[in-house]
Formats: sequence, C-alpha cells, structure tokens
Amino acid sequence: MLRLVLIPLLTACSHKPEFNSYLEIVGDSGVGLEMQAVVGVDGQRFWIAAHETTWELWTLFQYSGIDPVDGVSGPTPPYVPMDFGMGIDGYPAISMTHYSARQFCRWLSNRTGHFYRLPTADEWITACADSAIGWHHENSDDRYQQVAQLKPNKFGIHDMLGNVAEWVDDPPNSPTRAWGQQVFGGGWDDERAVIEPGFSRASKPDWQRQDPQIPKSIWHLTDAQSVGFRVVRPMNPPDRREWDLWWSSKVESINSIHSSQQRGER
Repeated sequence: MLRLVLIPLLTACSHKPEFNSYLEIVGDSGVGLEMQAVVGVDGQRFWIAAHETTWELWTLFQYSGIDPVDGVSGPTPPYVPMDFGMGIDGYPAISMTHYSARQFCRWLSNRTGHFYRLPTADEWITACADSAIGWHHENSDDRYQQVAQLKPNKFGIHDMLGNVAEWVDDPPNSPTRAWGQQVFGGGWDDERAVIEPGFSRASKPDWQRQDPQIPKSIWHLTDAQSVGFRVVRPMNPPDRREWDLWWSSKVESINSIHSSQQRGER
C-alpha cells in the first residue's frame, strides 16, 4: 500500500507555512526523497531534490512494471549492470536517457499525487546558487561518489556542480523540446576548470555506442556514466490534465518503440 509522509525540514514561516522543505517516502519502501524549498530572485517558488536521484529510488521505478495509474510500462532490463561497478548504496543513479528520466517523474507523480518533473534550465541555475564545485576528475578517483557527502549550498542542496551531470527539460511548447536535451553541472569525469553553473552539454549518439540493440534503447545510455538527474516540484503545478505534456515524447520513433515494448517486445 502506498503512503505519503511529509516531514518539515525548515521552520514554518507564519505568512507562508505551506512552503517548507519536506521528506517524501515512496510507498512502503522506506525510501525517501528530500525536497528543498527554493525561492528565486524573481520570486519563483519550487522544490528541488536535495541530491541526485539515487539507485535506491531508481530501482523501485525500474522494476515497477506496468503503472497501475496510467498503464505505462517502466524501463526494459539493461544488458549490463548500469552502475558499472562503481556502487549502488547511496550513490546517484546514472546512464538513463532523458526520456527515461521523464518517465521516472511520471511514475513518482502517480505514486505521490504531487506533480514532479525535470527542472528547467532556469530552475536548475537558480537552485545552483552559491554551490561549490564538488566531485570532478581531479578528486573523484575515476568514479562517482555517494550523494550529499559535501557541504550543501545556501538552499540545502548537494552536488549541483560535479558528481553527475543532470538532465534539464524545456517547457512542453518550447520549439527546442526534444528527446535528447541538455545535462547541466558537469560530472565526476569532467575537469574542474570547466565546471560552473552555466556549464552544459547536449546528448549525443556516442552515449549509446556500446548498446547492442537495434534500434538503440530508449531507456539506457551505456556510455554516459556521469549522467543522472534530480527532480523538481513546482509550487504552482499545472492542471492535472496537463501533467502528461511534461513527460511524454513527441518523437515518433520513441513512441513506436515504447508501444512495442508494452506488447511484450524488447
């Protein structure tokens, strides 16, 4: 049975007591998602995950099967262990496609009743304020590190710069919205000198170079071992009927592959 636990992490303000950081437990798993309240300089308000999505939470999604709420299936099993021997417990999940990260947000929203999605580039940069550079090529020992090991920024958010680069998204009607998109913040394999709040890169075919499938997987990136993500919950979510616009793909080839997988094909 699914349950939702909200535990305030910040002292409530008398004028806006509802906008606190909180911890959300997904179902009976005991796995929590710590969400930090962020107020931007322009007054925008949203919650963003205090750290990157971990394997503990990602695995719940990966093996959840057909979603009982909307009938959408989860990822197909990967061909190789996607942590590539770097560790699971407390580490950031990696090597998922942008589409896969979107579907995680769908799954999480269905199970909590709250609207979750990937951050926009503006939200990500806002949440990155005052962040120190974390794990990079010179200090990471050639692997990602457990989340939240380093000092958080002023919002209580960890690992915005370094450890794993993070997917961002464009609003549904944006002309640049596509399957690939950008990752922000740099990862454990990037040089320290290039990591800054505005540092980003676009996805590319090489991130699936070792994938043996034809066509390539819509879920996994075999050669993007420093790519992960964190989620956002906007203070003012869209109407429930519009949630799907943030998660679905308009790329015909992806929709076709997903439909075949729901029929039991790989």
